[in-house]
Amino acid sequence: MPLQIPHPNTPLHLYRHMLREATYLPLLCRPWIASRIQARFRDCRDEDNSNYYVKEAHQKLRYLRSANTGHVNRMRRLCYLATGRVGKRRRLLARAELSSLPASSSAELDIKAKLASEKQREFDWMDNWSIEKVQAIAFSQSAQQSTNWPHIMRKGVDPLRTLPTENSFGRPISEKLIRNKLKKHWAAIFKQLLPPLPRGEWDQLAAMASGEADPQHYEIPARRPVARPVRQSPSASSEARTPSWEDFVTRPVRSLERGSSRSMKSLTSDEDEDPRGHGRPTGIRVLSQRKLRRGIYDNIWRASPLMDKNPRSGKWQVTWGGQERQPIQRPRKKDLQFFQGIGKTGVPIQSEIVT
Repeated sequence: MPLQIPHPNTPLHLYRHMLREATYLPLLCRPWIASRIQARFRDCRDEDNSNYYVKEAHQKLRYLRSANTGHVNRMRRLCYLATGRVGKRRRLLARAELSSLPASSSAELDIKAKLASEKQREFDWMDNWSIEKVQAIAFSQSAQQSTNWPHIMRKGVDPLRTLPTENSFGRPISEKLIRNKLKKHWAAIFKQLLPPLPRGEWDQLAAMASGEADPQHYEIPARRPVARPVRQSPSASSEARTPSWEDFVTRPVRSLERGSSRSMKSLTSDEDEDPRGHGRPTGIRVLSQRKLRRGIYDNIWRASPLMDKNPRSGKWQVTWGGQERQPIQRPRKKDLQFFQGIGKTGVPIQSEIVT
């Protein structure tokens, strides 16, 4: 059933409601979501157009309530935000893991400036990134990606194959135009790139996906009882949501009943006027340990790479979660009876003799 919780009216009340909803999230995404709520309210506290941010916060509160109700896709999206697969932490991880190392001495800085002057160009944003790392993880993501990942890498990753070498007149392209096309190419790659995770976080996520982590990672905090207003009657909130005859005259019926539909019921918490109702909300599941491990944590681990440098070749190696599969175990003696009369090719032995 949808959560029958009074919606906050003031910004401070809204802030407290969002922090309260963050406490019901799994341990994987709880700290990051709570910190983002605090940071966003502090950044927008002195803004002139506060109504826009208050409206956005109301939408995010409905999103949090729907995820805590058991909406798997929205809960997975929150975990994507916390692990850096989407959102702000994705950009922070890319800057920390894929940026080029700064010059360790003034001599090395002079060498970089000399190389740039020989190529007759100035420093740009591409000089701050390790293109070798970006290219390695982009090639690996294009070959390893699945359809349920938050970002899908395009096929044309290699700039040598996608960028032209001649113009329409058959003449070679200038160095400045090549550099600008490279910027556009790598900017499109960055929009689809999934940055690598640190070793400790990647190992912790692997343990959570395999079910070997601490039990606290699979527990959903119990929801505390909802406070009832003292002066407001229980039917006042339901009467405020009841449409009037003017709404039925000026608005389409589908827009009036949209909030009580199965797809929107977990967001709006609206009930149907028909006592039979439209049924349970879509996408709602019981977030058990099995559902968290196989439906959320395993998907996040598969979309999380780990980068290591080969000490011999010096090239970057990318390892994705779930790549290393355990070998298929041999059947036990009591299970061999199901394979009696079957050859190694999977065909019955008698039919092999006849043919």
